[in-house]
Amino acid sequence: MKRLILPLLLAACVHGDGPAPGWQRLVQSRIVPSPQSIKVTGDGFYALRTGCAVEVVTPVAEAEVRALVNRDFARCWKAEPSLTIKEAASTIIADGYRLKVTRDLCRIEASDLGGIGNALKTVRQIGESERGVLKSLQVNVPCVEVEDFPVLPFRGMHFCLLPEYPAGRLERDIRLAAYYKFNYAVIESWGVLRLDRHPEYSWDEYHITADEMRRLVKVGKELGITLIPQINLLGHASASRHGSGKHVLLDQHPEYASLFEPDGWTWCISNPATRKYLEEMVEETYEVFDKPPFFHVGCDEAYSLGKCQVCRRDIGAYFSEHLLHFQKFLSERGCRMMMWHDMLLDGSDPRWKGYTACGSKAVKSTEVMKSLPKDVLVCVWEYGYPQGEDGSAPKWDSTIYFKDEGFDVLVCPWLNVPGIKAQAKLAGKEKFFGLLETTWHLSSLTSRMEVLFALTSCYAWYPEHPLMGVESSAMVNLHIRQVNQDLGAKSYHQFGSAAYQIPLHQSQ
Repeated sequence: MKRLILPLLLAACVHGDGPAPGWQRLVQSRIVPSPQSIKVTGDGFYALRTGCAVEVVTPVAEAEVRALVNRDFARCWKAEPSLTIKEAASTIIADGYRLKVTRDLCRIEASDLGGIGNALKTVRQIGESERGVLKSLQVNVPCVEVEDFPVLPFRGMHFCLLPEYPAGRLERDIRLAAYYKFNYAVIESWGVLRLDRHPEYSWDEYHITADEMRRLVKVGKELGITLIPQINLLGHASASRHGSGKHVLLDQHPEYASLFEPDGWTWCISNPATRKYLEEMVEETYEVFDKPPFFHVGCDEAYSLGKCQVCRRDIGAYFSEHLLHFQKFLSERGCRMMMWHDMLLDGSDPRWKGYTACGSKAVKSTEVMKSLPKDVLVCVWEYGYPQGEDGSAPKWDSTIYFKDEGFDVLVCPWLNVPGIKAQAKLAGKEKFFGLLETTWHLSSLTSRMEVLFALTSCYAWYPEHPLMGVESSAMVNLHIRQVNQDLGAKSYHQFGSAAYQIPLHQSQ
């Protein structure tokens, strides 16, 4: 069945007029996220094959540049370029690049490895296999001039590592995010990452090892994307979807019940044993992720916070102390704490009508928020498009509030396309720290990947891009296919955006 992707994205606001407008539009439509400016300079092609001339102008050390370019050429095109590196200062911002492709030369200018890698990702997207042959042996790249840089410094995706995900699916998601020039990925393990110090906090039959996660962290670094760990230190303590009724620890080891509030959904933060248990998991996870610059501690939707006989005595004090302890614990290791925003807003406050606020006066949400150091990175998740009563555009009061309180802020949308667009524009206008696209259980195995990955990457890169035209989802399928080739995918369920063409229960 043919399906058109959202009035998207892939041809989103690109400037420059080439000699053939139709060809210009076609080439620019292949680049995701859409660049700041592009000009197709002619009808000729650059043959990308072993021995092709590549010049890189950058202040980065030659050995690092050579390793990156040679690795990407081998991975993407099975070719070895004739590489010239010129050391020179650059005013291009981080992750930005200038790319000039002629018939004889591919020239890249960038100030860092991120920019060089992003230029090569653009080259890969605009290239096409040679024509008129049975089996292609080279890729032809149109002659173009591209100048490109991101508006938001933090462009991230949030992935849930679920027991139901097929082996290798997380790696594909990480690789696809990097392909679309995201530079961070938050990895939330739902009882799947098995730690050496607390192996019981993972499913016996569905887990990956710490060594496998270390490998994925290394893969991410090679692709220009930093993996950030998440452990929920308040709510979601079951490491399972609420509707499933599962609990990764109590289902398998009920003797640990004292670490949780009676319903098991929230950690019992008055228990010293809980703090030690969480400290040990955070510390090991931090090491497994190779000491990342950020660590996400969750802390959303802690509906049963303060319900046990001890916590309820002074839950506000326990709540504040809990957050301050882990902020200090991470800061001492040179790592910034990230957390969801909702428990820091009092849901009874009329200011937050239409926005996400799960805190309360009982847990002293406002006082707790004001007690936090300003280096905490607040992740404001708003999944809708909360218009005013008169139909006016959302003001995003909850998001602006945290900025006004002095925090760095990430906007965190999900599937609502107007919401993604509006929050990305807000982030650019207000100079927020960036955008973190949430995916939950829909990052893979669904047909929504074009929204979660491709469309969001456009807005995270350059929020003011207006959308032009309509593009077939086949282009996104091409990108997934290229990533699968990098992975060495072999089996049927590994290919495509969905594991099966129809749900299994419908085929029986």
